[in-house]
Amino acid sequence: MSSKKKNILAVGAHADDVEIGCGGTIACHVKRGDNVIILVLAESSYTDYKGKILRSVQEGISEEENAAKVLGAKVINLGFTNKNVPYSQESIEAINKVIDEYNIDTIYTHWHNDTHQDHMRTTQSVFSAGRYIKNILMYEPEYPAGRSFLGFWNQYYVDITSTFDIKMNALKCHESQVKKYGTQFIEAVEAKARHRGYEIGAKYAECFEVLRLLGDM
Repeated sequence: MSSKKKNILAVGAHADDVEIGCGGTIACHVKRGDNVIILVLAESSYTDYKGKILRSVQEGISEEENAAKVLGAKVINLGFTNKNVPYSQESIEAINKVIDEYNIDTIYTHWHNDTHQDHMRTTQSVFSAGRYIKNILMYEPEYPAGRSFLGFWNQYYVDITSTFDIKMNALKCHESQVKKYGTQFIEAVEAKARHRGYEIGAKYAECFEVLRLLGDM
């Protein structure tokens, strides 16, 4: 990657999406001295269809702030309604404002074929807002979200061996989600990183499908 300092935007529909998809990569950016902004589109709290609280407002805010601190990034939450994140003028311009304010040159976001409606519409909004951004990469989806009849195209790899522990420590800050999905959730994230690492001869890696890539990364 280029030695020039970069301004990175890592976008997730929900708190913890970025940590799962590209936490190791953005930790690598931080280690190189790049500025990293984590942008979360949906409010941090949510309930199930019965109205049961699965993550309270305070839990969500605390978890996303603690995780960002572990990664060394700044977090911004746009506060759209959970499970109903829009692809609209409002979402596009909110993202566009962050891109302009922080002079972003590289964006990481959800895979465009992700089947979670919030993830899909987040990516659509990012594509529209980031129409002038030279580098846009989509991170690999993780179960239970993201399953699709289409296959993820693993085009671009980042060796995250040196930052894997940072990624996992940040992910574990989302205690409500670890409690919800259990220890197998953490084990699955590690297994995927090991598998992607094996593909490039490293211990751990993350991979991405490319929308645009300038070549000076």
